[in-house]
Amino acid sequence: MNLATIPANSIKSMKDLLSREGFDLPKAGQIIQGEVINISKSSAIIDLGSIGIGIVYPGQFYDNPDRMKSLKKGDRISAMLVELENEDGYRELSLKAAQLTTAWEDIRLKMEGGELVTTTIANINKGGLIVEVSGIQGFLPLSQLSSEHYPKVEGGDTTKIVQALQKFKGQQFTVKILDFNEAENKLIVSERAIKEGAAKEELAKLKVGDEIEGEITEVTDFGAFVRLSDSLDALIHSSEIDWKFIENPKDILHAGEKVKTKIINLDQNTGRVFLSLKALKEDPWLKAEEKYPAGQKLKGKVIKVRQNGAFIELPGDIIGFLPASGLGDKNISEIIEAGKEYNMAVVSIDPKEHKLLLTLEKRGNNVLSLTLPELVD
Repeated sequence: MNLATIPANSIKSMKDLLSREGFDLPKAGQIIQGEVINISKSSAIIDLGSIGIGIVYPGQFYDNPDRMKSLKKGDRISAMLVELENEDGYRELSLKAAQLTTAWEDIRLKMEGGELVTTTIANINKGGLIVEVSGIQGFLPLSQLSSEHYPKVEGGDTTKIVQALQKFKGQQFTVKILDFNEAENKLIVSERAIKEGAAKEELAKLKVGDEIEGEITEVTDFGAFVRLSDSLDALIHSSEIDWKFIENPKDILHAGEKVKTKIINLDQNTGRVFLSLKALKEDPWLKAEEKYPAGQKLKGKVIKVRQNGAFIELPGDIIGFLPASGLGDKNISEIIEAGKEYNMAVVSIDPKEHKLLLTLEKRGNNVLSLTLPELVD
């Protein structure tokens, strides 16, 4: 018998029959299963077995057009009961609602089981990446990216971050579900959480002062990222590469290079590890006070000029500072130029703080008067 040809009045009487026989009829919102017996552009007719015939109207088809196109006669499907009996006597169904309901249930099970999920990056915004899990759109926040994918942008410039994230569109990431709320249609996933547990265990074994080896994975304008293990990464800031001034870290360090470093700081809360290369070398400041006592005249090379002063390179890998406040009313860039050498004198030195203050010599070899209060940045 072709159930698609059952008259509506027969279906209505079936309700009374089922009631008399003690069958429990499904309720609106319940997910039920059935077999597709007829499909057209205007509807899909579903055989629900003992509870009758269901119908799916176009507005309740799947959200994904490709999935709808693949639907054919004989397919077993899950649908949500929208109305027990509509005007035509059919059980009105929704494939779309069922898809969402089963998807959220799937998400719940995945989160509770700690399951790792492979997802494709669908889009990017300034806060992170848009993903899809079980047909539900989710969000991978910037803060939940792994160190491998986290944009290496100094200063947190939003425009540069978004630009850096664009390369991930269409790529597949492995993530873990952090949180979801079906009522708010909210799904948050994390890439960082996958390695976080293992990283915390490794971090607990480390301490400041430890010497450790790693492989440089990326070199930026502000330093180098070092992989210590599959779960743990660290940073060598440009200021920790060498005692001498480093203009561009990429001139010194290269991706793939293995380095021996010293741990100078650990942050257990964020899991960050900070390394130093120069800490493994002898500190030139230990003998700097003997070589550069206050009043000592010398020649220094200007390596960088800023509004508040200039950094001066001295022999022995010592970097001094020439404050703009001691140069009169003129702009410092009008007096000195980066790359050139000038006659200077030491105003003061603090080896423990790695600070050496300088002043330019006036005509006649008279040193400019400079008091410590004027040196405050």
